Amino acid sequence: MPRTAQALQSNNPMYTAHIFRESVRLVLLHPTHFHSISVFLFSPLPISLLISHFLIHHFPQIPTSTIEFTRNLLGNSLPIIHAKSIVHIIICTPSSLTFSILGRAATVQAVSDSYKGINLDGRRLLLRSGLAWIKLLHTSFCEFVIVFGLFGVMAACLSIVPKILFACGIHLEMLGRWGVLGCLGVPFCVAFAHVMVVGNLARVLSVIESECYGFESLSKANSLIKGKRQTALVMALWSNMGLGLVERLFDFKMCNGIGVWEGPLLVSMYASVLVFDTIMNAVFYFACKH
Repeated sequence: MPRTAQALQSNNPMYTAHIFRESVRLVLLHPTHFHSISVFLFSPLPISLLISHFLIHHFPQIPTSTIEFTRNLLGNSLPIIHAKSIVHIIICTPSSLTFSILGRAATVQAVSDSYKGINLDGRRLLLRSGLAWIKLLHTSFCEFVIVFGLFGVMAACLSIVPKILFACGIHLEMLGRWGVLGCLGVPFCVAFAHVMVVGNLARVLSVIESECYGFESLSKANSLIKGKRQTALVMALWSNMGLGLVERLFDFKMCNGIGVWEGPLLVSMYASVLVFDTIMNAVFYFACKH
């Protein structure tokens, strides 16, 4: 794939457009297979997300019950926005851990077979995706552990450092808290974004390089991505903007009424963005390898 590999020799983020065009070319080359993956493997996730939005808007007592539960369990209550997020996570987790991972594996396999000149076969893609599922799940769990650790470090710093400042004679504890947040916010966001883009590439590695998964694939992806972080960050930004836009449409239509045909359209849009995001990451992997 010399065209894409050559495009990434520069660290200019505008070269993400070459990855985008190559991904579009692959979609147009195998529209049936990628559309099937979108419908049968990726659709359950946006359907779950649509259901969670429906429940939150039509049964407002659900987030309220979540707030009450945290108050009884932890002694304090979550903000309503966090309660809604927890509802989304609970409802979407089963489809995220099953169909979504299978969809990513099938998409990566399809891109790999296309570049290797192998005729795409739906049954073979599904079988190989099933074999790669546990490795992708392992890699995703390792990524979650790292992200959880980042949030833990951030929370610990926000809790401990203001007390240290207060003990040193700085009586404005909230000022100390906001100061710590300002100092740690930027490096935390940079570290979080880096983990996300490394995780995206590590999932591709887990499918294509069958012997590499978990922390090993994350480590290899971190080495592979050196010199191309800007390209990976711009790709992640485009994908997150697309997914965020569709999620806002979910919320908007729930608040203002959703038609019979609009639900399937929104689900199809969300699933298509997931497929295209996975294709771009697979193309990026092959570009990094050449």
